[in-house]
Amino acid sequence: MEIIQSILGFFIAIGILVTFHEFGHFYIARLFNVRVLNFSIGFGKTLYKKKFSSDGTEYSIGLIPLGGYVKMLESSEINDDTDKSDYLYCFDKQSVYKKFLIVAAGPAFNLILAIIFFTIIHFSGITGMKPFITSIDGHNLPTIETNSFHEIIEVNGIVTKRWQDVRVEILNTVVNKDKLDVLIRDSKNDTTSIKINYEDNILKKDGDIITNIGLKPKTPEFPSIVGSIENNSPASLAGLQVGDQIISVNKVSITNWNALVEQIKINPDKILQLKLIRDDKELDIILVPAVNTSMDNNYGYAGISPDQTALNKFRILVKYPFFESIYKSILLTYDYSLLTIRMIYELFTGQANMKNISGPLSIAEFSGKSLSMGFVYFAYLLAILSISLGVLNLLPIPVLDGGHLVYYILEMLTGKPVSEKVQLIAQQFGMLILFGIMIIAFYNDFARLLQ
Repeated sequence: MEIIQSILGFFIAIGILVTFHEFGHFYIARLFNVRVLNFSIGFGKTLYKKKFSSDGTEYSIGLIPLGGYVKMLESSEINDDTDKSDYLYCFDKQSVYKKFLIVAAGPAFNLILAIIFFTIIHFSGITGMKPFITSIDGHNLPTIETNSFHEIIEVNGIVTKRWQDVRVEILNTVVNKDKLDVLIRDSKNDTTSIKINYEDNILKKDGDIITNIGLKPKTPEFPSIVGSIENNSPASLAGLQVGDQIISVNKVSITNWNALVEQIKINPDKILQLKLIRDDKELDIILVPAVNTSMDNNYGYAGISPDQTALNKFRILVKYPFFESIYKSILLTYDYSLLTIRMIYELFTGQANMKNISGPLSIAEFSGKSLSMGFVYFAYLLAILSISLGVLNLLPIPVLDGGHLVYYILEMLTGKPVSEKVQLIAQQFGMLILFGIMIIAFYNDFARLLQ
């Protein structure tokens, strides 16, 4: 089921992002009266094509959904017998400034799409986890009470309401090599400002930047109360009910959900005597966990989930009025775009870990998970991917939009176009770079799968 969901999410995500990107080229080309011969989503064998008029654009869908293209009329395609007035509609006969805008429109539309998605998210609201921490490496946090924890409310003066906000601001700080100041608040609303020192090569480390920087997130601790039960599961057959609080398993005291799960896992197909509290009364129930196999290891499985009430104090719903949502979405798109550019620079200069490069398999996995979480989370992923697609296409690599934009900038400066020979050599070089990036991305994907 997860595989099907990942494939579905991947096709939906790539379909939306590529279509909007190519629509940018298409729209501006048509705005300048350039004739568009074909608007295609995907490559390879054509699965569907439609032409609404004899001299209109042909719309098609290709078998391989990893891109698309807009084919515009070129003067080399016009026969000598054809009316020369058709030159007016040729892409290569347009001024260099028009060609620049047509090519730049694709990445620009990706950034516009990100703003649209972020606006929807900010206006409708997105739930996240509050940035609670238990400690910071190298710092003694003020202790208020036993098992107390603190909330990060600002990073370098920027308000942080969710862990994602904290992560972005820390990445911005590290990439820019700035000082890192976090403002934390305790349970009594007292605040403390802490300066965190970090290593210059921290981006080369594996793992999440949050833990690498020394922050220890507070993990919600669920009580051993049953929140849901799967039909026809061992727990259902044993007679467990929602709301039951398990207090011991085979006379081993159970204080939280993790302890309960551990006892179930290490006892597959064994009789477990559960002592529980139901309606303020103690009951004894016999549970026999089913055998579940994973990575050649057998473990017990009961088919129960914890009561999610404990999560309420960790969750936060972030939403804004409509016009404020637009403003914040523009700023967020700008911040993410700059962060993406800086991270790419760090990767190419060897200052960041190449394991951060993800390929289609990772995108499919993230797409499937976010799709299962709901539209808002899927839209958030689409906004991030749209920014990545837009920024990547602006890189000055031949074959990409950014490579063509470099040609047009040189033409603006010199007054003459870059020769076809130079473009051909550059194109081969660009293909080599892209091929290398794809190999790294696929390698990282497979490495994650094998972990």
